This record gives sequence, structure tokens and C-alpha cells, in this order.
Amino acid sequence: MPPKPRRIRVDGDELVVLTGRAYENLASHRRQAGAQGARIRALRTQLDQLSTFVDRLERTAADLPECKPMPCAACAGAECARDALLAALADRPPQTGNR
Repeated sequence: MPPKPRRIRVDGDELVVLTGRAYENLASHRRQAGAQGARIRALRTQLDQLSTFVDRLERTAADLPECKPMPCAACAGAECARDALLAALADRPPQTGNR
């Protein structure tokens, strides 16, 4: 465990005394944390855009005509593609809304 930094008071303010190496290490960690924050914000923006796209896709799929009573060519002999798509979209993880 590294030694605790020294603390001094100057004009009533408490200051922490660091070696040059310790200060550079601290500055490096701050830069890394800042870069990670920027990446997280970019990923959050992409996630929001993807969620909006999936919502639009779900609404569009719900507006497709049903194949019943006669299956369409895409659904002949298989599960209805529209119903399968709607089921898959309904099964996506819920949005928490936490930021």
C-alpha cells in the first residue's frame, strides 16, 4: 500500500502534497476516466438510437397485414413471418430509463 500523502495548511486551506510522479499518475487516471465517460456517453447515444429504431420497427411490423386465413407465400408451410417478428420484438429486454 502506498504511503498516505502529506497534508498541509496554507492560508487556512488544507492541501495535499504529492511527489511529481504521484501527481502524473493521478493526472493519467483522470484522463482515462474522462475518456471512459466520453465512450459511455457515445454508447448511450447509440443505444437510444437503436431503441428508437426498434420501436419504429415494431410499429411498422404491427401495421403489416395479417396472413390469415390464407397464408402468404412467405409464410406457406411455416410460422407467419409477421407474427414471428412481432413476438421477437415483444420479447426484447425492457428499457429501464436510468441514465
